[in-house]
Amino acid sequence: MQQTLSLSSRPQDAYRRQNILTASPIDLIIMLYDALLRNITMGKRGITAKNVPLAHKHLIKAQMILTELINSLDMSYEISEELLELYEYALKNIADANLQKKTEPLEPVTEMIQSIKEAWQQISRDTRGTMSITAE
Repeated sequence: MQQTLSLSSRPQDAYRRQNILTASPIDLIIMLYDALLRNITMGKRGITAKNVPLAHKHLIKAQMILTELINSLDMSYEISEELLELYEYALKNIADANLQKKTEPLEPVTEMIQSIKEAWQQISRDTRGTMSITAE
Protein backbone atom coordinates (compact mmCIF):
# COMPACT_ATOMS: atom_id res chain seq x y z
CA MET A 1 0.00 0.00 0.00
CA GLN A 2 1.51 3.29 -1.11
CA GLN A 3 1.54 6.18 1.36
CA THR A 4 1.30 9.76 0.27
CA LEU A 5 2.25 12.72 2.39
CA SER A 6 -0.18 15.55 2.62
CA LEU A 7 1.19 19.03 3.11
CA SER A 8 -0.23 19.08 6.62
CA SER A 9 1.87 16.06 7.64
CA ARG A 10 5.13 17.91 7.16
CA PRO A 11 5.94 20.23 10.09
CA GLN A 12 7.84 22.73 7.94
CA ASP A 13 4.84 23.08 5.61
CA ALA A 14 2.49 23.66 8.54
CA TYR A 15 4.90 26.25 9.95
CA ARG A 16 5.19 27.99 6.57
CA ARG A 17 1.42 27.99 6.09
CA GLN A 18 0.91 29.46 9.60
CA ASN A 19 3.47 32.19 8.86
CA ILE A 20 1.63 33.13 5.69
CA LEU A 21 -1.78 33.12 7.35
CA THR A 22 -0.63 35.40 10.18
CA ALA A 23 1.65 37.71 8.19
CA SER A 24 0.91 41.37 7.62
CA PRO A 25 0.49 42.56 4.02
CA ILE A 26 4.01 44.04 4.10
CA ASP A 27 5.44 40.78 5.43
CA LEU A 28 3.69 38.88 2.63
CA ILE A 29 5.37 41.14 0.08
CA ILE A 30 8.74 40.53 1.74
CA MET A 31 8.07 36.77 1.60
CA LEU A 32 7.39 37.08 -2.12
CA TYR A 33 10.71 38.89 -2.61
CA ASP A 34 12.49 36.18 -0.59
CA ALA A 35 10.92 33.47 -2.77
CA LEU A 36 11.77 35.47 -5.91
CA LEU A 37 15.42 35.80 -4.90
CA ARG A 38 15.58 32.11 -3.92
CA ASN A 39 14.22 31.05 -7.32
CA ILE A 40 16.57 33.36 -9.22
CA THR A 41 19.49 31.89 -7.25
CA MET A 42 18.35 28.35 -8.01
CA GLY A 43 17.91 29.30 -11.66
CA LYS A 44 21.48 30.60 -11.74
CA ARG A 45 22.72 27.38 -10.15
CA GLY A 46 20.86 25.34 -12.76
CA ILE A 47 22.37 27.38 -15.59
CA THR A 48 25.88 27.15 -14.12
CA ALA A 49 25.53 23.38 -13.63
CA LYS A 50 24.09 23.02 -17.14
CA ASN A 51 20.96 21.54 -15.53
CA VAL A 52 18.38 22.96 -17.95
CA PRO A 53 15.28 21.51 -16.22
CA LEU A 54 16.33 22.93 -12.83
CA ALA A 55 17.12 26.34 -14.31
CA HIS A 56 13.87 26.45 -16.26
CA LYS A 57 11.74 25.34 -13.30
CA HIS A 58 13.07 28.04 -10.98
CA LEU A 59 13.16 30.84 -13.53
CA ILE A 60 9.53 30.12 -14.43
CA LYS A 61 8.67 30.26 -10.72
CA ALA A 62 10.47 33.61 -10.51
CA GLN A 63 8.40 34.90 -13.43
CA MET A 64 5.21 33.70 -11.74
CA ILE A 65 6.12 35.56 -8.55
CA LEU A 66 6.82 38.74 -10.51
CA THR A 67 3.47 38.35 -12.27
CA GLU A 68 1.79 38.08 -8.87
CA LEU A 69 3.60 41.23 -7.69
CA ILE A 70 2.47 43.04 -10.84
CA ASN A 71 -1.13 41.90 -10.34
CA SER A 72 -1.08 43.14 -6.75
CA LEU A 73 -0.05 46.69 -7.67
CA ASP A 74 -2.55 49.42 -6.84
CA MET A 75 -2.08 51.70 -9.82
CA SER A 76 -3.68 54.65 -8.03
CA TYR A 77 -0.28 55.27 -6.40
CA GLU A 78 2.56 56.89 -8.33
CA ILE A 79 5.10 54.39 -6.96
CA SER A 80 3.15 51.56 -8.59
CA GLU A 81 4.04 52.88 -12.06
CA GLU A 82 7.73 52.81 -11.11
CA LEU A 83 7.46 49.33 -9.61
CA LEU A 84 5.65 48.12 -12.72
CA GLU A 85 8.55 49.28 -14.90
CA LEU A 86 11.07 47.54 -12.61
CA TYR A 87 9.05 44.33 -12.53
CA GLU A 88 8.68 44.32 -16.32
CA TYR A 89 12.45 44.83 -16.66
CA ALA A 90 13.01 41.90 -14.28
CA LEU A 91 10.55 39.72 -16.19
CA LYS A 92 12.32 40.45 -19.47
CA ASN A 93 15.75 39.69 -18.02
CA ILE A 94 14.60 36.46 -16.39
CA ALA A 95 12.99 35.33 -19.65
CA ASP A 96 16.19 36.21 -21.54
CA ALA A 97 18.31 34.27 -19.03
CA ASN A 98 16.00 31.28 -19.36
CA LEU A 99 16.02 31.34 -23.15
CA GLN A 100 19.75 31.91 -23.49
CA LYS A 101 20.69 29.83 -20.43
CA LYS A 102 23.02 32.62 -19.31
CA THR A 103 23.29 34.09 -15.82
CA GLU A 104 24.33 37.60 -16.89
CA PRO A 105 20.79 38.98 -17.32
CA LEU A 106 20.00 37.86 -13.76
CA GLU A 107 22.73 39.87 -12.03
CA PRO A 108 21.08 43.32 -12.21
CA VAL A 109 17.71 41.76 -11.37
CA THR A 110 19.09 40.16 -8.20
CA GLU A 111 20.59 43.46 -7.05
CA MET A 112 17.42 45.41 -7.87
CA ILE A 113 15.08 42.94 -6.13
CA GLN A 114 17.37 42.84 -3.09
CA SER A 115 17.25 46.66 -2.87
CA ILE A 116 13.46 46.74 -3.19
CA LYS A 117 13.14 44.01 -0.54
CA GLU A 118 15.36 45.98 1.84
CA ALA A 119 13.16 49.05 1.33
CA TRP A 120 10.07 46.99 2.24
CA GLN A 121 11.89 45.61 5.29
CA GLN A 122 12.63 49.17 6.41
CA ILE A 123 8.98 50.12 5.90
CA SER A 124 8.00 47.09 7.97
CA ARG A 125 10.37 48.10 10.79
CA ASP A 126 9.15 51.70 10.68
CA THR A 127 5.52 50.58 10.72
CA ARG A 128 6.09 48.28 13.68
CA GLY A 129 7.87 51.08 15.52
CA THR A 130 4.97 53.44 14.89
CA MET A 131 2.45 50.81 15.96
CA SER A 132 4.24 50.15 19.25
CA ILE A 133 4.49 53.87 20.00
CA THR A 134 0.78 54.45 19.37
CA ALA A 135 -0.13 51.34 21.40
CA GLU A 136 1.51 52.82 24.51
